Amino acid sequence: MKKLIPLFALLFIVGTLPLLSGCGKPAETAQNLGPDESILAMLNGVNNQEMEAVWNFLPASYQQDVNSIAHDFASKMDPEMYNGTFETGQRLAKILKDKKEYILKNQMLQNLPVPPEKVSEFWDPTTNIISALVNSDLSSLDKLKSFDGGKFLSTTGNQLAKNLVAISDLIPQKDEEASFSEKLKQTKVTVVTSAGDTATIKIEAPGEEPKEEQMVKVEGKWIPKNLADNWQSKMDDVRKQLAELTPEKVTAQKEQTLAGLKQVNETLAKLESAKSEEEFNNTLSPIIAPVAMFAPMLMMQLGQPMMGGPASPTLGENKPADPNEIVTIVIEQKLTSTEQDPIIEQILLSVDDSDQVNIVPMAEGETTIFKISPVADVEAFAKKIKFGKPAKVDAKKRSITVELDK
Repeated sequence: MKKLIPLFALLFIVGTLPLLSGCGKPAETAQNLGPDESILAMLNGVNNQEMEAVWNFLPASYQQDVNSIAHDFASKMDPEMYNGTFETGQRLAKILKDKKEYILKNQMLQNLPVPPEKVSEFWDPTTNIISALVNSDLSSLDKLKSFDGGKFLSTTGNQLAKNLVAISDLIPQKDEEASFSEKLKQTKVTVVTSAGDTATIKIEAPGEEPKEEQMVKVEGKWIPKNLADNWQSKMDDVRKQLAELTPEKVTAQKEQTLAGLKQVNETLAKLESAKSEEEFNNTLSPIIAPVAMFAPMLMMQLGQPMMGGPASPTLGENKPADPNEIVTIVIEQKLTSTEQDPIIEQILLSVDDSDQVNIVPMAEGETTIFKISPVADVEAFAKKIKFGKPAKVDAKKRSITVELDK
């Protein structure tokens, strides 16, 4: 099931995106728009991946606040530490793009409960996002000192939006449920009341309850009253944090940060110089081992088929799995994805409601494990297993060791 960002949450998210940017020229395109037109102009800009609409939405003084904060940060941060972090990120982004084929063939990734073709589909837009950020105008303090918020959002911002939409389109959704783009297109904004520099609008988005939003006019632009009421205090908080970023504190972090970057760069150098797929993955596997270990349980907790894994048709609604309802099937041999599929099919026949069951297969060395939920009675479930012989049933540990039929 595809979970879309509520349109009302989007108003907050896009309203804070300019905090990533620095100095921008106040745009005139949002001037003279009504309260409903102001919101629609921003939503249409986001939908068309023209993210400068977010910058244009802000009053000029708000843009100037962001400018000064970006400049202050650039003047306080250590260039070697900041620039070095982005340079390392650039090397990583290049490896993710250039060595995609090697990475996707890594055995640990192959053993994740996600079809390799699905990982491949998500790979390009995800790595494009990383690459866009680490190569953007955020990537050096010199650039940050003369940063243009409108330029950033109209270039890097558009790239980010394009790839986020691509990822959103890959996530399975219910039949007849509007896509994120369609949801934006179909959103209606109407004026309920208006008096002077205050107004109330109604926002109606497909699949969401209508919501009324209070708007106020600031420097000729209509913005949510909540944003206007909280802007100054938020800016004061950020300025206070920047004031506490003293040279002594920056220096105290420098040695540890540079040591960490050195270690990462040494590993990246090994990956860059690898002469073969085997040499590359011998270096990569120990790095991704912790991720591979926790990924299956994370997917179990998420309880939704975002990546369309082998159990995706059987995953239920977006509810955390109860540990007291998870049963672990242990098969003491390593199974390929193809060998796992018929077992998953048999498991589906063993449960009362296949539409609500979660199945997460994973490999641990030469052992294959299936975590299934919800299962109330472990012993009763064991009796329904048809793909092998339950050699050991431990109701207390909620585990079943199965010997496969030969």
